[in-house]
Amino acid sequence: MLEWAPAGSVRGLFPTSKSLGDSAVVPPASATKIVEKRRTAVLHPPRDWGDMHPLGVLLLTLLSAGIFGLIYCYKVCQEQSAKAAGRKMDAAGRVLGQVRHPLAVLLLSYLTAGFYFYYWAYRVLGECNDYLGRKDVQPRAELSLMLIFPPYAIYVAVFLLPEMIRRAQTLAGVPETVALRQAVFFVHPLLLLLLPFLGMISQQALNQIWLTAP
Repeated sequence: MLEWAPAGSVRGLFPTSKSLGDSAVVPPASATKIVEKRRTAVLHPPRDWGDMHPLGVLLLTLLSAGIFGLIYCYKVCQEQSAKAAGRKMDAAGRVLGQVRHPLAVLLLSYLTAGFYFYYWAYRVLGECNDYLGRKDVQPRAELSLMLIFPPYAIYVAVFLLPEMIRRAQTLAGVPETVALRQAVFFVHPLLLLLLPFLGMISQQALNQIWLTAP
């Protein structure tokens, strides 16, 4: 009879506990959080057109045959209007006028051969009327006279409008604009072409009223 041996003594017949451990399913490693490196976008503040140097604006306007001047005026007028968008009346209930960029008044007056200046004078006369509560000044009549007889714009810009601005400044408690006292120098007919510069000064004075009136 052949010699027999216990089955357990036969090597390799049954896997040992160690081999069972080796053959056991290894659990997957814990998921590692992969941090993706993302490039941070640099947010640039919106361009403030009003901060551009006047000489740069003038140069770009000349080089673009006036096109840049029109774009500039549109942009700065939007920015200026946005600054006063939340203010329609002052504390006393007086209606405030529209804030405009002074340089836009100057450029548009020249780019439109003076027609914008007449329109601008018509608008600001109406705004001063509303703020002062006056009815004696008729902006439409003044506009018609300026269109029919252009030198009449000297009277409007040199005498009528500065006087109304001074009254509005007194009513709003805003210091008087000293430069407007020199408006009389524009009386000469040869200075008619320089009236937009006076309009720029007047608009700056009006902006101070519309933005700072209590």
